[in-house]
Amino acid sequence: MQADPHIAKLSELAFLEEYEHTVLSKPQIVADTTLRSLAFCPPYERTALIRVLADQLVEAAKRLAAVFEALDDRQLSVATTLRGPLPGAPAWVDLTQLAATAEPEGLVRRMALDEGALESAAQLRSLPLPDWLPDLIQASSAEDSLAMTAPIDQLAITGTTAEGEQVEVRLAAGENATVAMADLVADLCSVARGFLGAYLRARRSLGQVV
Repeated sequence: MQADPHIAKLSELAFLEEYEHTVLSKPQIVADTTLRSLAFCPPYERTALIRVLADQLVEAAKRLAAVFEALDDRQLSVATTLRGPLPGAPAWVDLTQLAATAEPEGLVRRMALDEGALESAAQLRSLPLPDWLPDLIQASSAEDSLAMTAPIDQLAITGTTAEGEQVEVRLAAGENATVAMADLVADLCSVARGFLGAYLRARRSLGQVV
């Protein structure tokens, strides 16, 4: 295959391998580091740190949606699609609805992956995805997004959508809630790496056309 310099003069395959190892791991790494910092930070730093944690959850969800879109529609190369803008809340909702209604085997077939991706598809279907995550994606992605402490140990994240709608999400800011958020970040990153990793294994297989 002819070299396709997507970034830093990497070939397409090298770019995708780096994307899997680095880009798809970043939200989990930052979330874990943030969670450790929350255990020892002074009270006035908690709002900022929980916002960082929420941002990693948003990125993990959007990266997973991007991986799914790149594998689901291959009119462009997977690497080219992944270099584009990250999808928003509608793409995330579409993916989660599909994952909830389709059997893992069907989701894997739709992405033209082999059975090595079944575990990741089953993991996605079993995740306890919060109802407020689409709103969090919208509020966190807005240009005027703000995060402030709210009553009863909560964090309020607000933002205005492109349609002019004000969105506000209240996140529980206690220890159990922040641990659960970090765990979900790790799970979403794992699923995204699992899907892209299955595609890469197929690309590396001698004589297999993908």
